[in-house]
Amino acid sequence: REALTGKMAGVNITTTEGSPDADVKIRVRGGGSITQSNDPLLIVDGFPVESISDIPATDIEDITVLKDASSTAIYGSRGANGVILVTTKSGKAGKVNVSYNAYYSWKKVA
Repeated sequence: REALTGKMAGVNITTTEGSPDADVKIRVRGGGSITQSNDPLLIVDGFPVESISDIPATDIEDITVLKDASSTAIYGSRGANGVILVTTKSGKAGKVNVSYNAYYSWKKVA
C-alpha cells in the first residue's frame, strides 16, 4: 500500500483495518455511489482480476491509471470508476538473466 501511495495522482489508497495484511481499497474518483461498488476495474497483464493484493510488489513492472473518458472509451461501463492497468515482470527473449532477491519479514498487530 505504501509503495502505491504517491505514485498515482488523484488516486486514494486506503486499508479497511490496521492489520498488515488488510485488504487495500483503491478509489480513482473518490466516493460516489452509496449502493454500488466504487472499485476501479483492475487489469493485470491484459486480464481483469478482483484484487491485486496477492501480487508481490517486486513482480510489478508498471502501473498505469486510466481516468474519465480514456477508461470509458476503452472499457465501456466497466471502466466508469477508472481502470488500473498492472504489468508484471515476465520472461523476455534474449540472453538468460538470473537474479536472486531475498526478503524476510513477519506480520504482527501491535
